[in-house]
Amino acid sequence: MERGSININKQYELEYRYFDRDTDYKYFNRKFEIYLIENKNLRKNYVLHMDNCDTSPGKWSPHIHKASNVNKKLYFGVSTLNWNDVKSNLAGCIVDEIGEKSREHVKKAIGKLSSPKL
Repeated sequence: MERGSININKQYELEYRYFDRDTDYKYFNRKFEIYLIENKNLRKNYVLHMDNCDTSPGKWSPHIHKASNVNKKLYFGVSTLNWNDVKSNLAGCIVDEIGEKSREHVKKAIGKLSSPKL
């Protein structure tokens, strides 16, 4: 498994986990998870994450899940299998969550993510 974290700014970071190859994951070749973590007073709070955990036929595109302790729970498909579109959809969700002023930092952080297809 490949895992790591990428800082967005002092308050937020992305944590990613790319699992080993698995034939159940038809398009991306393996399971992946990307978390938005808020660093708050020496502890980390989970805000949202994106994964491709559903291996059912026709549901191979990634989904974004929002933490249940925030205003409303969110679960929606990204509706594309193009990695660049997936990253831009994730960036939009993160900017909506942490604020427009962090857009450039979010773009730089997401740009460092490698494709789970590799």
